[in-house]
Amino acid sequence: MESSPLLRCHASIQSPTHRNLLEVPGTHERRRWPHIFWFILKFLNLYYHDRVVMTRKCHICRVKDYLERKRRIAMTWGTTRSPPSTRTMDYLILAYEEDDKATDHITSYNTISEQERCDVCAFLWWNSEGVPEVYNEKDIGVARWNHRGSGVLSVLLLILAASVLCYSGMVPLIRYWAKPYQTLHLMLKSTLIIFISTFPLLSLCSKIRSFSRSGHASKYSWATVLNVRYLIVRGQFLNLPQKGLPGTWLLVLCVGYALIIQGYQVAIFLYVSECDITPYTIASTITGMIFFEMWGLFTYLVFFIRTSFQSQLDLVLAYLKENEGEERKCRGVLFATTADLLCFEQFCDLLSAIFFPCLVLAVVTNATRDYLISGVDCVIKDPRIRDAQRNISWLGWTETASTAVIYFLALGGFQANYMRDQFLINLIHLKTEGKFPRFWRRLTKDMKHLESGSGIIFASFVFSVIGIYGGFEFHDQILVYLSKSCSPNISTSDMCI
Repeated sequence: MESSPLLRCHASIQSPTHRNLLEVPGTHERRRWPHIFWFILKFLNLYYHDRVVMTRKCHICRVKDYLERKRRIAMTWGTTRSPPSTRTMDYLILAYEEDDKATDHITSYNTISEQERCDVCAFLWWNSEGVPEVYNEKDIGVARWNHRGSGVLSVLLLILAASVLCYSGMVPLIRYWAKPYQTLHLMLKSTLIIFISTFPLLSLCSKIRSFSRSGHASKYSWATVLNVRYLIVRGQFLNLPQKGLPGTWLLVLCVGYALIIQGYQVAIFLYVSECDITPYTIASTITGMIFFEMWGLFTYLVFFIRTSFQSQLDLVLAYLKENEGEERKCRGVLFATTADLLCFEQFCDLLSAIFFPCLVLAVVTNATRDYLISGVDCVIKDPRIRDAQRNISWLGWTETASTAVIYFLALGGFQANYMRDQFLINLIHLKTEGKFPRFWRRLTKDMKHLESGSGIIFASFVFSVIGIYGGFEFHDQILVYLSKSCSPNISTSDMCI
C-alpha cells in the first residue's frame, strides 16, 4: 500500500540530500529530457519569444533588484523620484516573464556567486531529490526546439487556429440561426466548438500576458500555467532524464482517443451516410482531428503539472520539518510553492468552469435526441437509417464519455485544490509534533489565506437548467442526420453538415 505524503516526507528527511542543500554540488549526470516532451510543447505552440531557462531568484531578491534598477534609473534622470512605470510587482510576472541572464555560463549551483544566491533561491533549482541543480537549455535539450522566432511562430499559429475555429463556429450559427427545427443541432455543434476552442484561446491569453507584462496582466495570472518557463520548472521535479514522462498510459490514451473518434466519424461518412463527401467535410474532419489531438495533449499537460506538484509538495514538507524554526527561509519556500500552486488551481477552476457546462449540455442534448428519435417512423421502419442513427448516437456518447473520463483522470477529480488541502493537513500534523508552535502557526496561517473559489457549481447548475428546459421544449426538430431519404423536404445542407 502506498504511504501517505507525510510518511514519505519523514522518510525523505533522513537522506543527506535534504541536509546541507547549499553545500551539495550539482554532480548528477545531466541528461536531456525526453524528446516527446518538447514535441508536445511544439505541437501545442507553447514556445516562448525569448530564452526559456534563465537565472532564478526568490521574490525578495527580485523585488530588491527591481527597486535597485528603479533607483539607478531615477539617479540617471537626476531626480530622487522613480520614473513612471507600468511594470508590476506581481510574483509570477517577476518569476516567469522577466528578461534575466541565461544560465549557459553556470556549471553547478556552487559556481553561482554569493551575491546572486540565498537559501530560498536555492529552492528554485531543486530537482526531484530536493538538491539544487542548475541547468541550461542545452543540458535539457530545449535549445534545438525553442529557436529564434519560435514565439512569433507560435502566436501566428494560435491566431490561425482561433480563426479556423471562429469560421467553424460561424458556419453552423449562420446556417441554423432562427430555425426552430435546428435548435438541437445548433446546440450540439456549439458545444463541440466551445470545447475544442478552450485550449487555443487560453494559450493565446498566455501569450498576451507574456508580451504585455503590465499591471493589467496580473488580472489573469492563471495564464502563467501555459508559459513554457513555468512548465520547465514543473518538469525539474519529475526526474525526466531517468524516469521519462509520468503517466505514459494516459499520454497514449489522450493521443489514441482522438484518433479513434475521428476514425469512427470517417467510417460513418463512408459506410452508413447517404450524404456526399465534400471538400468541407474532408477539411472539417482533418481540422477536427488536429484540435482533438491538441485537447488530448493539453489534458495530459494538466496531469503532468499535477504530478509535479505532488512531488514538490512532499519535498517542501520534508524541508519545513528539517528547518523548523527558521521562519524567513521556510516562509520564502512556502510562498514560492503556494504561489505556483494557486496559479495552477485558478487555471483548473477556469478550465472546469468551461468544461462542466459543455459536458452538461452535451449529455442533455445527446440524451434528448436519443429519446426523440426513437419515435421517428422512418427510423423504426428502415434498418439502414436506424443503423446510421445508432452509430451517430454512439459517436456522440463516445466523444462525451471519453473526454470526461480523460479530463477527470488528468485533474485527479473535479478540482485541483485537494493537493493544497492535503498539504495543509500534513502541515497541521507537523505542527502538533513541532518544537516551535509560533513558527508552525505562522505557516498554517499563510496557507489558510490562499483560498481560491470558482463559479463551477453555479455555472454548471445554470447550464443544466437551460439544457433540461431545452430538452422539454425541443419539438419538430431535424433528428435524422446523414439520411436524406428520411426527410426529403429538408435541404441537403441542413441534413448533411
